[in-house]
Amino acid sequence: MIELTLKKGAKRTHLKIYNDIDQLPVQRFTLANKYWMLHDSIGSSIEDFDKIHFNKITLIAGDKEKTLKELANFRILVFNIMNDTNVQHLSFACLIHSVNGIEVTDLSQENLQKLLNKLSALGLTQDVLKKKLNTSTK
Repeated sequence: MIELTLKKGAKRTHLKIYNDIDQLPVQRFTLANKYWMLHDSIGSSIEDFDKIHFNKITLIAGDKEKTLKELANFRILVFNIMNDTNVQHLSFACLIHSVNGIEVTDLSQENLQKLLNKLSALGLTQDVLKKKLNTSTK
């Protein structure tokens, strides 16, 4: 595991994060894997429309069934964005073992989102999250 300290003013928050997916307990691995797959196929931000969906739609434009499926995936992406759901962030939350020594055991989507909101208020930034996701998933 790796340790990460978030700093917000004088406040320090200490996280322990799994740094190897093979260390994850089975339930946590399954959930993290679900969110990674959703991110890879649907995306997590509006930028993913261009990176994922627009290119696919232009390639499959002659196939009505595939085009409709891709538009449905894009609809899910928009729905997630409108509901403040970022599956890439949820996959990161699955990697968090503990916060200030308190183990994260409730892996429900609602609790993972609350955890992310709390950590955001304590100084977690997109830059830190990206760096840790890239480090932890390799």
